[in-house]
Amino acid sequence: MNDYNVHVDFKLTEVAELDRKKVRKTFVKIGRKIQATSRALVSKKQVSKSGEYPGYRSGKLSRSIGYKVPRPTSRRPGLMVIVMPNVKGGNNMEKLMGPYYPAFLFYGVRRNAKRGKSHKKGASGGTPWRMAPRKNFMIDALNKESSWSKYTLAKELVNSMKQVKQ
Repeated sequence: MNDYNVHVDFKLTEVAELDRKKVRKTFVKIGRKIQATSRALVSKKQVSKSGEYPGYRSGKLSRSIGYKVPRPTSRRPGLMVIVMPNVKGGNNMEKLMGPYYPAFLFYGVRRNAKRGKSHKKGASGGTPWRMAPRKNFMIDALNKESSWSKYTLAKELVNSMKQVKQ
């Protein structure tokens, strides 16, 4: 997973304070953009093959992708955004029921995983996969929007600094 660090330099003659409301709004904006990009990656109405993005049949996977900007607590400042399928308390999403489907897409499913080697389908030259792994649409959406989100966040951090007189 990629870690992104943003460093902003500015001159202060007095003590500065961060306007967290503005920064949280920016995180909402970034979350919506990454959500839209990841939904677009899984919205191709075709049957997906190994190494491609998942296909769009019922649209449940696409609609399950949500974003959340957590509330600040005593342990966490709340300056982050979470974008993923089935995010707890996420905005603009539908919850997927049952087992966590994106994990099956990413890791794939082997045929007869509990049985021994002699019972495997595909032992005579076929494929051992019932469902081969698909591309990770969330990582690709994040990488696609990373430069825009870094720029937007850095710009808003500079704009949200307010000077406080002591």
